[in-house]
Amino acid sequence: MKTLLLLALLSAPLAADPAGIFRKGSAWKVVSEGHQFAEGMVVDAENNLYFTDVPRSQLWRVDGRTGKKTLLDEMTGRANGIARGPDSRIYGCAGGDRKIYAWTPGTWRKEAVASGPRSNDIAVRKDGTIFFTDPQNQCVWRVSAGAGTLEKAAELEWRPNGITLSLDHKTLLVAEFASRHIHGFAIAEDNTLGKDTLAFQLRVPADGKGSLDGMMVHVDGRLLAGTNLGVQVATPLGKQKPPAPPIVIPIPNNLPRANYVRTSPDGRWLYVAHAKAILRRELDPTFSRNAAQDDR
Repeated sequence: MKTLLLLALLSAPLAADPAGIFRKGSAWKVVSEGHQFAEGMVVDAENNLYFTDVPRSQLWRVDGRTGKKTLLDEMTGRANGIARGPDSRIYGCAGGDRKIYAWTPGTWRKEAVASGPRSNDIAVRKDGTIFFTDPQNQCVWRVSAGAGTLEKAAELEWRPNGITLSLDHKTLLVAEFASRHIHGFAIAEDNTLGKDTLAFQLRVPADGKGSLDGMMVHVDGRLLAGTNLGVQVATPLGKQKPPAPPIVIPIPNNLPRANYVRTSPDGRWLYVAHAKAILRRELDPTFSRNAAQDDR
């Protein structure tokens, strides 16, 4: 039996499509719902989706072909943001346990690779170095690959939340939660961080508080970020002068704010977490290509 949310989405008129982002005739589809707070997402090469439900301490997998949901772990320590590492393990911020866990695909056994501070969101470099945000202490932490040494990578004057890497993994991007700013930090060869620079600027409501959350860099170099206005698509500052204003993809069906966003590796699907539910919608095949041409 279809749920009320699914029925509402299917019966509603097709949502507005700013800037031709979505395939013509596409609509939002429910991937999973009934969650307390669905968060961090990873999509693998087979379009299998992994995500967390933070308060329930759950890690889920949704089969990319059948849509079948499987509960992989129900004692995640309130895992929040997750990311895939170069070893194919899924790394997650278990803020309740004050640990960074790594889950091994297949067995889904987890291992603590770092312990100490609370964590919110996570990014893993190609060399296995882990960076994660700590909003409570206003800092970013670094976990060295292999040795697991935990160090403060950056002390901030603002509350960080979402975190991701540039396409070449040479810049760490950190969202300032209660603002419009995405900060960039150059990553040195020894994985230390350079000075804080402004990398992207997003739209915010009248109070100036954007609730900037889980984000990623798209294949064309633009940022996709979850915010309280919806998913925003932003061009790097300095790429265009003046920079093009961010595109805002509205929140469908009066759901909560967009708190995490991912695209599938094949570029076909946009996945968005809205706390209670995770939705996806098919992207227009020209979405990335047109943007890349415009940015030349």
